[in-house]
Amino acid sequence: MPETGKKYSTSHNKGFLGLKTIRELNRDPIVHLMKNASRGDIVSFNVMGQLMIQINHPDLIRHVLMDNHKNYRKTKVYIRFEPIIGKGLFTSDGEKWKRDRQKIQPMFKREQLEGYYFTVISEVAEKYKHRWIAFAENSDSPVDLTKEAVAMTVEIIVKLACGKDNLDDDMIQAIHQGYDVFTEYLKPLRTFPKIDMRKVFHRPEYIEFNRQYIKLSGIFKGLIEQHKRGELSDKLNMLALLLAAQKEDPTHFSDQDILDQIFSMIFGGFETTSALIQWIYYVLDERPDIEKKMREEIIRHAPCVLNTDSSGLTYDAIEKMEYIGAVLKETMRLYPPIWVSSREPIDDDYFGDFKVKRGTTILLSQITMHRHSRWWEKPNAFIPERFLPENERHIDEGIYFPFSHGSRKCIGYRLAEMEGKIIIAKLLPFFNVTLLNAWNNGSNPSITLKPKSPLKMTISRAQTGA
Repeated sequence: MPETGKKYSTSHNKGFLGLKTIRELNRDPIVHLMKNASRGDIVSFNVMGQLMIQINHPDLIRHVLMDNHKNYRKTKVYIRFEPIIGKGLFTSDGEKWKRDRQKIQPMFKREQLEGYYFTVISEVAEKYKHRWIAFAENSDSPVDLTKEAVAMTVEIIVKLACGKDNLDDDMIQAIHQGYDVFTEYLKPLRTFPKIDMRKVFHRPEYIEFNRQYIKLSGIFKGLIEQHKRGELSDKLNMLALLLAAQKEDPTHFSDQDILDQIFSMIFGGFETTSALIQWIYYVLDERPDIEKKMREEIIRHAPCVLNTDSSGLTYDAIEKMEYIGAVLKETMRLYPPIWVSSREPIDDDYFGDFKVKRGTTILLSQITMHRHSRWWEKPNAFIPERFLPENERHIDEGIYFPFSHGSRKCIGYRLAEMEGKIIIAKLLPFFNVTLLNAWNNGSNPSITLKPKSPLKMTISRAQTGA
């Protein structure tokens, strides 16, 4: 917690209604946040009459997310996600969030990860391995890596959420299309989050969004009813576990609550992981030395990945791949899928001797803290060794938080890390991937941080492939 009376360096960006700030944020929000990070530990500015404070010191990050987290709630900007995920874990606060989190936490226990979730992820990754084999053998045309990463991670999270044998390909494709529409609909930031003018004026984009929401809700509601009638034998998927939790507390965990949580888990589950997979290949395109180390570690612990059928990959083998884990974490340091988040104090607070009034928007920028030259040696260099076990323990929680921290740390972060490792273990040693448009591609800071343009690649079988 910041010491009482401690002085942090401060800066205030002046301007009528923050018009200059608004222009900068619209043009390139990451550049604006990076500039702020260089101006001081506490940087305040005005946007349309709303005071915002960007904090750029690990003590302050820990204070908001961990030490004094009970005094901080999510800001109104998260309201824009409610048309899709309602009051799921990502958007809810207070007692409802606490009660729901307690019910959902058992869904991410170790036995569940090692068992059902590992099996589902492994099976889908195996399916896409064979898909890539067909690309390598039968096509000289470029392959869209972005589409492949999204399609794979959508199928994984949908099967985890609804059951690996409960959905046919048409249903999975319908869910995929629906979330494409949702993602586009959520991209624009609203100056007044509670008012969606597209809905007020019944704009075409709202009509299509609403049509897709009704369609997907119908799929999920149908599965809920099938589970309740005992028609589905799979009891380990997320929906089945949510319904089991409902039996314990039907008053506070309605069917609508379950629907909100399913929408929330699917939306959060594929957006972040698909971005991570794209960034890993983006980074490796210029780092064959790192790719070589990754291949060697994967093959050492799981030689089965060199076979056309790599279904023999085990959870224990994945757990031993420390360098692969370090690469994933270093990728999320430079390219955090969630690149900025925000909180607001419920009551007045102090950052050292700096008073923070309740209702002020506090910005915590993952990408600026992850690349801050004050806290990192060679901050823009890709050095996975930072996250090997003997080094990771020395990394301050306040300078690295891709999944947030404290009580609101992403409930599925271990699942996301395992998923990334499984996908990379199955695909990386078996294929040579060359990106065709990585040079000067840049990043797109939208809902998640993704490459600016879809990544195109060529695929061939690696010489070690059997």
